[in-house]
Amino acid sequence: MINYSKYKIHGIKGRYITNDSLLRLSFSNDFNILGLSVGEAPVYYLKLGSGSLNILIWSQMHGNESTSTKSLIDLISFLKTNGKEYLNYVTFHIVPILNPDGALNYTRDNFNGIDLNRDFLNFSQPESRLLKDLYDSVKPDFCFNLHDQRSIYSVKGTNKSSIISLLSPTVDNSKSETSSRIKSMKVICSIYSKLNKVIEGHVSRFNDDYNPNCVGEAFQTQGTPTILFESGQFGEDYTRENTREFMCYSLISAIQSIVKLEYERIVHKKYYLIPENEKRFFDILIKNVLLSEKHKTKRSDLGFRFKEKLCKKTKKITFDPKIIEHGSLKSMNGHKEIDFINNSNIFNIKSNNLAELFKKM
Repeated sequence: MINYSKYKIHGIKGRYITNDSLLRLSFSNDFNILGLSVGEAPVYYLKLGSGSLNILIWSQMHGNESTSTKSLIDLISFLKTNGKEYLNYVTFHIVPILNPDGALNYTRDNFNGIDLNRDFLNFSQPESRLLKDLYDSVKPDFCFNLHDQRSIYSVKGTNKSSIISLLSPTVDNSKSETSSRIKSMKVICSIYSKLNKVIEGHVSRFNDDYNPNCVGEAFQTQGTPTILFESGQFGEDYTRENTREFMCYSLISAIQSIVKLEYERIVHKKYYLIPENEKRFFDILIKNVLLSEKHKTKRSDLGFRFKEKLCKKTKKITFDPKIIEHGSLKSMNGHKEIDFINNSNIFNIKSNNLAELFKKM
C-alpha cells in the first residue's frame, strides 16, 4: 500500500468540508470556476495532467457527504507529488464540491432543496447542468462518482461494516451488461482485489437498482464507464479519517488499473462475487436493557442511530443518538455495543431517564 502520510493534506479534516476548505489548500490557485450554484457560490474545477485519456471525477453532489472530498484532495496531492506517470497518460477533470450550498449548510440537497443525484433527466438545477456541460465538453473515457454512505451498512452475510462500497451503475431495469458497464465492472474487480487485502471483508457492492434520474446511470447509458465510490463507517471513527485513507487508496487503485490496463485481464463476472451491502448496523447497540413499557418490565435491546447536525457557531458536526428500534435485535450489529445484562436499573423508553443510559456507558 502507498505511503499515505506523504501526501495526505492534514489541514483538511473532520466532516464539515466547504469551499473555504478548498481555498486553504496550497494549490487553490489551480482551481478555476466552472460556474455558480443556486446560492451563487462558485463551483470549483481543476484540470490536471496532459494525457489523451480523460477521467471526470466529482464529489459532494450531496453537501453532507464530505469524506470522499477529503480523499479526492489527497488524490490531487498524490498526483502532484508522485503521480507524474499518470499525469502524462491521463487528463483529470475534477469537481471537488459540486454542491457548495449544501456543503455550507451540511445538507444533502442543494439550496433549492433538490437532490442533485435525482436531477439527471430534468437538469432543473444549475449544478446539474454544470456537470452535464462539463461531461459533454470533456467526453470522458471514465467517470468517478464520489459519495458517502450511511453508517447502517454491513457487508452481506457478515457482521462487518461496509467501509467502502463500489458500483457499476445499470442502464436499464434488466441490468444489461453493456460494454461501458462491463468495463467499469472490471475496474471495480481490480480495486476490490487490492483493497480487500487491506480491509479484508469490509468492501462491498452497492445496490444496483436502476434509477434513470441518477447521474451514474445517465453517464453509463451514454456509453461512459462510470464507477460509484461510497465511503462508509469504520468503527467509531465518525470523522471518517480512516475511511478517507481507504477511499483514496481505492481511487489510486482505479487509476492504476486503467493506466496499466490491468482491468482488461479480468473476467467481469467476478464483479458479482463481491458481496452486496446490507442494512445491519446501528451506531450504538445496547443489549439487555431492563425496560418498563406498558406496565411490564423486560430485557430489551435498543438500537440508536446518530442524527448529524451542524453547529454553525463552531462549524463542527454533532452526533445526537436517537432510538430507531427496540426489542430483540440479535441479527443486528453496533459500531459501539454495550451489554446491560448485569445492570438492574429500570428505564422507561418514553421518559427522560433513558438519557441516564449514556451516563452509565
